[in-house]
Formats: sequence, structure tokens, C-alpha cells
Amino acid sequence: MQRQLLVAAQPALFGLREMPPDLLILGGGVPVRVKEQLVGGIGGAPGGHLDQACAEAALNAVLN
Repeated sequence: MQRQLLVAAQPALFGLREMPPDLLILGGGVPVRVKEQLVGGIGGAPGGHLDQACAEAALNAVLN
């Protein structure tokens, strides 16, 4: 029901109506790859505008 209210308030998010309920979409973050194999994802900064840069810095610190 919350998704319907969100789409009603912000019509640009219409595509969310068709998304599976167990899928979470957030801005930012990056995939984690080890030797070209996808092994996970990382994110979690306070806002999508910072998330990708923070995730990349964390991966560079740990994997390099």
C-alpha cells in the first residue's frame, strides 16, 4: 500500500508499481567483484549522492 501512495504522490515513480515487493531500490552503491566475479554489493552512506563515492573508497581500501 505504501508503494501506491508514493506513486500517487510522485507520478515519475510509476515504474515502482510493477517491482517485486522484496526488491529494494536505493540510489548509490556499487557491485563488489573479485577477479571479475560478482560477489555482492556495498552501500550505506547517508544519502545516494554520497553512497557511490563512499562505497568505492571502501572497496579500494579493502581490496587494493
